Amino acid sequence: MSPDAYSRLILIPGLLELGHAFIPLKWSLRNRDVLVEPWRDRIVFRSLENSVNRLADAIAGDAKTDGAIGIVTHSFGDWVARAAIAKCAQHRVRSLVSLAPVMRAGFLPSVLHLLTGNLIPEIEVIMNTDKASANLDCGHEIRRLVIWSRFDESLREVPLDHLHNVEVQRVYGTHLSIAWQPNVISRVNQFLYRDDA
Repeated sequence: MSPDAYSRLILIPGLLELGHAFIPLKWSLRNRDVLVEPWRDRIVFRSLENSVNRLADAIAGDAKTDGAIGIVTHSFGDWVARAAIAKCAQHRVRSLVSLAPVMRAGFLPSVLHLLTGNLIPEIEVIMNTDKASANLDCGHEIRRLVIWSRFDESLREVPLDHLHNVEVQRVYGTHLSIAWQPNVISRVNQFLYRDDA
């Protein structure tokens, strides 16, 4: 997809993350003629319904007339994006890049759940396998790249070979480092702006 095919790129951080995790990626995309914007949301204790509805409103429309949207997510941000896409009867998302996405809990959420129970809505979702892996199929019109971290202390990888239009890659890194690693930033740029898409 050529750079001018997108009208916006939305960067959605995860649980307990400020937008700073995406600063290197946003910087790498700065010379493109595309609006690149971090998605603003509560970092914890969010109303999941409100978060999903707000993003669904932002991506709704027709890609040809309103402009296509690309989304890059990290961790819980991917759950929000998938839920918003599923909620839209018609949306403008044409590419979705998922960095260490929430699909199955790992060690740190399990510890946090032991300490807080279901007090934190995001942790309640992560700890429930069905909820965490909801909306994995985002439809055939979206090109997807999922990048897993090989040393993820927070989440576990889920097989995605049953889905169409999904490219899966693995990198050496941790859950928190994946969003700012140069090799990941390069892969995200190549995927979003691939000429043959």
